[in-house]
Amino acid sequence: MEKHEFLELFEAATKAAKSASRGDAKNSPAVSRCVEAIKRLGEAPESLAYEMVIDRKYTQIGKSHGLFTEHKNPRIQSEGKILYSLWLRYLYATGRKESSRPRDPPVVKKEKKLVKEEMISTTTGDSNRDKVREILHKSLSKVANEVVVEMKELVVSCDSWTVAASVESAMFEKLGSFEGTQKAKYRSILFNMGDSSNPDLRRKVMFGEISGERLVTMEKEEMASHKIQLQVQNIKEKARVREENRVKSMMMFQSDTIADGSRNIELGFLYYVLHKEKTS
Repeated sequence: MEKHEFLELFEAATKAAKSASRGDAKNSPAVSRCVEAIKRLGEAPESLAYEMVIDRKYTQIGKSHGLFTEHKNPRIQSEGKILYSLWLRYLYATGRKESSRPRDPPVVKKEKKLVKEEMISTTTGDSNRDKVREILHKSLSKVANEVVVEMKELVVSCDSWTVAASVESAMFEKLGSFEGTQKAKYRSILFNMGDSSNPDLRRKVMFGEISGERLVTMEKEEMASHKIQLQVQNIKEKARVREENRVKSMMMFQSDTIADGSRNIELGFLYYVLHKEKTS
């Protein structure tokens, strides 16, 4: 695939997505065109996709993130999340290799008024729920400083307040109130989201790789940082080896006991026969 073909596919997907958002039919021709274009974009070579996403001449690629991943049509939304997750993996892997190259970070301009309006629009009126959203937003805001330079353009295209509100809504729906019976689960999620050694979890939630619904169902070990997961895995492995050794020792002991018992029976029988011969 060449660069011009990549751009043509992206433009076709964008136009089809905008057209589908104006229609009511779930399976309109525009939806099919958009889905097909997104799938073909996903087939682009990793090197080409990486080059196009980080090229500042084509900033619309990063800024159109929400057009696909938050589309009202579930097919477009699903394929869009798959595509951007794929591109993010390319950026994360390749960007780390090239992180030694000096690059000027993109200048991000935000107006205080806009941020304030976003904060107001994501409140619920419930002090506990709003507090959870603030904590999630604070954690998600760390992502911009944790990713490689090439991914920052995509971070800018994501609205951390919207993501925080979406995650909190899923938590409230599945777990109930923060002060309810699932308070421990709330604390576990908020701790892991804010853990300084767990940037991967925040990044995956920020970019939609882990949805709010999925986050709620994850165990503590799943949410934990890679380092802690390795530690838990090592502990489980050591426990498994100890258990295997214990079972082996028990079986050897039982075998020895049975063997000793058999020898005792044989000696007892021999003693009985000899004693009987002497007395007869």
